[in-house]
Amino acid sequence: MRFAVEGFARRLALLAVAALAIRLAYALVVMHGIGVGGDGQEFHELANGIAADGRYRAPLLPGGAGGQVTADKPPLYPLYLAGPSLAGLTSVAAHRAASCLLGTLTVVAAGLLGRRVAGERAGLVAAGLAALYPMLFVLDGALRSEALYAPLVAFSLLAAYRLVDRPGAGRAAFLGALLGLATLTRSEALLLLPLLVAPALWLVPRGARLRLAAVTAAACLLVVAPWLVRNQAVFGAPLLSTNFGSLVYGANCDAAYGGELIGAWPCFPPRLPGARDDERAFASRLRTQGMDYARDRAGRLPAVVAVRILRSAELWDPWDQAALEHGIADRDLTAERAGLLAYYPLAALAVYGALVLRRRGQPLLILLAPFALVLVVSALAYGSTRFRAPAEAPLTVLAAVALVELLPRARRA
Repeated sequence: MRFAVEGFARRLALLAVAALAIRLAYALVVMHGIGVGGDGQEFHELANGIAADGRYRAPLLPGGAGGQVTADKPPLYPLYLAGPSLAGLTSVAAHRAASCLLGTLTVVAAGLLGRRVAGERAGLVAAGLAALYPMLFVLDGALRSEALYAPLVAFSLLAAYRLVDRPGAGRAAFLGALLGLATLTRSEALLLLPLLVAPALWLVPRGARLRLAAVTAAACLLVVAPWLVRNQAVFGAPLLSTNFGSLVYGANCDAAYGGELIGAWPCFPPRLPGARDDERAFASRLRTQGMDYARDRAGRLPAVVAVRILRSAELWDPWDQAALEHGIADRDLTAERAGLLAYYPLAALAVYGALVLRRRGQPLLILLAPFALVLVVSALAYGSTRFRAPAEAPLTVLAAVALVELLPRARRA
């Protein structure tokens, strides 16, 4: 058994090295000379600002506020990028290379997750798929927080399975800490407390559920607490992010409710009076305007929500959606469209893989939690393949389960 484990670890390490090489080639060769904008530019400059003076200052905001203390984005990804910046590696290329290490961790997590649910062969196939899948490696060249978010969610799934395998306070605390880190990367990760933790705890002995739920929630809160305390001191409220205001505004406007960009985020927030003075107040005004718009057009909202979900699932004008993601998310168009073409067979295999796991009696809701998260976030926000990032690694795992099940049959046939 020890030799088998060592063999799996060696093969997984080789796949991780290959995955890192693919990601570095994409980020440093394919994307060479191509800058970043929007969120990518903000994360890049936030990281350099942290390294320069230790403060979390806004390099750019929708309202034109720059240089002031901010909570526009959760802090963990720029804090990670600040590590290379402290070593003098402040360029976009250096930050992209640092993100490639995170993408490699996602591949490792997919391998470990695949082994847990379906054995070593499935784990290695999952890692191989994750290494090659363009929708995963384009994350690392875009300088978006999804590069860190994807591995944190994947390891959270693995932690949830470990908690089911052997319930205990330590494993519950570890799961909660991972979810806290994910929340400090993208605030919607907090939704995984009900979507992931609840199904996992349903599978542990009834008498331990309440205690383990409390430990998980407490560990998550403990990790997030310093950020909440800081924002209470700066903004007068324990905010996870002020970005929600611009998100609601940009997804609820005329262009988002009809026309070619229906269901997307086409309306950039205007520069409003007073925005430079109070980031929280500016975000509140944007949120109010967006919610008022949605309320006034409640009859149109179901159709818009449906399109949002279809966009995230690559089922609404997918070729143009790929071009849109290329334009707004700093992704190479060829790689983005290659990812689109790879996504459909992977999704079909994943459906079959889910049926295989269900037939085997595996706790499927844990692995499906990120898909539920993507559905909820897309419905409430807007449609984008970026929101699929936490579900891409589980997608490769489910597809690997299907391949391991089908390929022997094909050889026999």
